[in-house]
Amino acid sequence: MVERKSLVLVAGIGRRPFEALAPVLDRHKLEVVRVATPEKSIALARSERFDLVIYDAETRQVTLEEVVNQIRDGLSASRLASLLVLAEHRTEEAARRLIGRGVNRVMLLDDPPDLIDQQVAELLCIAPRAGLRLASRLRTSVADGTEEVLGEVVNMSMSGLLVQTDMLFDVGDQVIVSIYPGDRSDPVVARAKVTRRAVSERGGVDGFGFRFLSFAADGELRMAALLQGAFLDHAGG
Repeated sequence: MVERKSLVLVAGIGRRPFEALAPVLDRHKLEVVRVATPEKSIALARSERFDLVIYDAETRQVTLEEVVNQIRDGLSASRLASLLVLAEHRTEEAARRLIGRGVNRVMLLDDPPDLIDQQVAELLCIAPRAGLRLASRLRTSVADGTEEVLGEVVNMSMSGLLVQTDMLFDVGDQVIVSIYPGDRSDPVVARAKVTRRAVSERGGVDGFGFRFLSFAADGELRMAALLQGAFLDHAGG
């Protein structure tokens, strides 16, 4: 499996705000692409899949809503990315109106770096998720070899998944997860890391949250197709 760094697109962020943002991005070991304006990011984000897109709320040639719609379009390679908008006080209200309409979070350009750090970390783990019920197998190393257990995928995104299972893991454990699409095709196989334990409170489930580290073979492409189909089914149903 080939390790893939999370890819982040930063568009329209000025020199001084970017200097404050850069240590946050470095801390998470992200691969960063920077462009001058949100408008100039459209073609790039539509042709290459980014995990997180960070925009300045101020645009020049088209509205921020038009930019977001282009990124979320069904033909865009970055349609499943998380979108974070950094705004000045005078543009904050307009940007916040796009939350739930393509934008995930809005923050102020002068927010403390540690707060932005927290939001970046969360957004990398909460790319748009599809509620799916799929069989899975989790294989992990133990003292005398490997252990394999069954689990049920509860929801999933390009960055990770929530699995309901009786197996106990520690945060930080790494596993090989095999996800069975349900159409009798070969499983999607990925290496993943345990990021949290979920408990059955307020209608939740007992299980574990995993973040994908890498995919085997064409697993990443198949995962994207599987999720896109789930989103289209949800929109149509």
